[in-house]
Amino acid sequence: MQVLQIINQVGPLPIKASFNAPLDGPALLVVTSSLWTTQTNTMMQLNVGLDGTQVATGQMFSNASSTHRVLPTLFIGCSLSYGQHTLTLTLAGSGVTSDYNDSFSAAILY
Repeated sequence: MQVLQIINQVGPLPIKASFNAPLDGPALLVVTSSLWTTQTNTMMQLNVGLDGTQVATGQMFSNASSTHRVLPTLFIGCSLSYGQHTLTLTLAGSGVTSDYNDSFSAAILY
């Protein structure tokens, strides 16, 4: 199995990265992230887009405000074709934010 690292950086979001797919067929997109919220009792969400289509949403509920939380790792099955693609990570939810204390990683396993 091979790994193509697409994103490995700190926030803030949104983050957009282009990559050249080294395969024509099924792959596994793995995304890790952290977020924080300015409000209590908030569902924090991270949207993952591939070539302009939302392919997954990661989420974590936070009871406390102003605390960075690690979201569960996302394992997203996708089909790629050779050539250039665009991956985007964006925020979703009221009061959800990210900054330089949040880290984001995305890789294709094939």
